Amino acid sequence: MSYVFDEKVCTPLCEIMGRNKSDKGNINIRASHHNYTTFYYSIFKDIQLMPLRIFELGLGTNNVNLPSNMGPNGRPGASLYGWNEFFPNSYIFGADIDKNILFNTEKINTFFCDQTNHQIVKNMWNEPKLSEGFDIIIDDGLHSFQANVCFFENSIDKLNQNGYFIIEDILFNEKYLFENKIRIWQQKYTDLLFNLLCIPSEINKSDNNLLVVYKK
Repeated sequence: MSYVFDEKVCTPLCEIMGRNKSDKGNINIRASHHNYTTFYYSIFKDIQLMPLRIFELGLGTNNVNLPSNMGPNGRPGASLYGWNEFFPNSYIFGADIDKNILFNTEKINTFFCDQTNHQIVKNMWNEPKLSEGFDIIIDDGLHSFQANVCFFENSIDKLNQNGYFIIEDILFNEKYLFENKIRIWQQKYTDLLFNLLCIPSEINKSDNNLLVVYKK
């Protein structure tokens, strides 16, 4: 499956995520550490008004003692607030290992999850509000190969048909690990299409990569 988008052109989603203090993109997209919002807008704009179920792992902790934190000035839940604005008719769910930043609103619910522990991941999916499937699942949690694999393999059964499962912030020096794993997954999950995207960026040469999985 191929995708067409311009990583240098600001989109409405770039503005929304930037205003909500998400690191996925902002209005000055060419100076943004990540420009994922250009890609996301290209695949989500036509389903923006549909009643979807969206889940994102990693709320963006500002606890500097935890790995993959957003720094002391980070805004926990920034991307969830952004998704809530972009998808006005959808329900948004999220999870994080930092229990201190979990929150709930009328249309956003968050849960505890340690993505390095397969049993904790499975326990999370047993929560009543998470019992149904999801149209979009995004892993923006602990950015390590083993953690990504653990969460994917214990969560992919929650993805609905025609849904997207996306792993963000893959390090350039870990791409080969994912390329090898994708070959194994392609044999096991024959209803899934895998695309490892290296999105061009003028300022980010370390981790501006996405694994995009589409369920046929």
